[in-house]
Amino acid sequence: MRKRICLFLLAFCLLLTACGPAAQPETDADPAPEVSAPEGTLPESSSVPEGPAEPELSQREKDWLEDIEFLREQYKEKHLNPFYFHSEEEFDHKLDRLAARVGELTDSDMYFELATIIAGMGDVHTSIKAPESLYERIFPFDTRYFGDRLCIVDYVEGYEELAPYLLREIVAVNGVDIAYLMRKAESITDPTNNWHSMETFSYNWSPIPAFYEWASGCDTWETCTLQILNENQEVESVEIPVISWEEYESSKKVFAESLMSIPLMFKEDQAGYIDWSGGCAYLSIAHMTALDSTYYEELFQKIVKTVENHPDCRKLAIDLRGNPGEYSTSVTYLRNNLHILQEIPFEQVFVLTNGYTASAGIACLTVFEKELGAVKVGEPTGQFTSFFMHGTSMTGVSVTLPHSQLSVVVSTGWHEGDNPENTVYNKDRRLYEWENTILPDVYVYQDIEDVRQGKDSVIEWVLAQ
Repeated sequence: MRKRICLFLLAFCLLLTACGPAAQPETDADPAPEVSAPEGTLPESSSVPEGPAEPELSQREKDWLEDIEFLREQYKEKHLNPFYFHSEEEFDHKLDRLAARVGELTDSDMYFELATIIAGMGDVHTSIKAPESLYERIFPFDTRYFGDRLCIVDYVEGYEELAPYLLREIVAVNGVDIAYLMRKAESITDPTNNWHSMETFSYNWSPIPAFYEWASGCDTWETCTLQILNENQEVESVEIPVISWEEYESSKKVFAESLMSIPLMFKEDQAGYIDWSGGCAYLSIAHMTALDSTYYEELFQKIVKTVENHPDCRKLAIDLRGNPGEYSTSVTYLRNNLHILQEIPFEQVFVLTNGYTASAGIACLTVFEKELGAVKVGEPTGQFTSFFMHGTSMTGVSVTLPHSQLSVVVSTGWHEGDNPENTVYNKDRRLYEWENTILPDVYVYQDIEDVRQGKDSVIEWVLAQ
């Protein structure tokens, strides 16, 4: 049996061998070499699918790209210390991102975006001037912040439908929350100082439709709807037309009647006496624009006359709430005549501040605080004691972008002020970004309810002392 199995297996193996592949013919020992394509090319039979062609840039887009590069170069070259607060990499990154979006933004949007990048560098004296085209369309009213409430303070004559809403709080514009709009306004003015931004928004941007179009990302607004709180704190919607700058400028403004008796509304230098349940000499310095020392000599002499006419007057209120600065030389003229005020035996001296107090106005503030022992009353200021400035030129170095013709003013100097003792510097002896305001000794907010009654909250506090 075993022999049969062995014979069967042997026969099976022979069968498999017989079924194997036939022998292959011999090949040439030296086959012809293959011809390869030249380096850097592909064989004729090969092909690579082509991607979509880059879209051709319009002339407008090319112009904006050149303006962006020009701004990048000029800011780095002209500014005294361009990256004091923020790095060059951050600045370049923001400009590069904007360059990638020029095709989707309007010219007005481009202005706001560039203004945001410059404001974000932390120097309020370096800025881009708004083009006149932004003011071709405007709303027929003006606003102001009282505390944290944005209210209508006047309207253009002929739009009496706004009369019931004077001194009423705006809570939204076209359904966009005012708090969001305020954040956008901060980004183009001063992202680190809310007090400064609120004042700037009221005066510069609140009546400008182009700002809201950029802030909301919406199309052109031919009208807008304000959401306003009425006397019962209920929301009412009021449709507002858009008018021309010519009509806005040439028409009479109608103010809320109670505002006319409040000194803070009049941004001008003045000296006099206030007797609201208590006597006080009042001195307002609205701008640092004096061209010689005689100006402050005459202004301070009015205070002398005021005290002579009111012998019981022992308080002086110096109002800097409308003082954004101007010429640094004015501070020298003021200081030269300060002895006139020092000779008056005031028992109390107060200096009034808010977010509009800035630049040379800050230097003025520190003079009164140091030389007269003035107590700071009101809201935080719009700037710190030390800051970048326009150098020896009062207008700074002006750079004009070649195509858009936007004007950029660049700081070329540094003002080292009388910094408070608690000023904090980093390891490089630089101020921190939050060193951007002077805090009052006494916080008094201008309350809208007081305004509706014709009262100045800060002056009322001073008179009560």
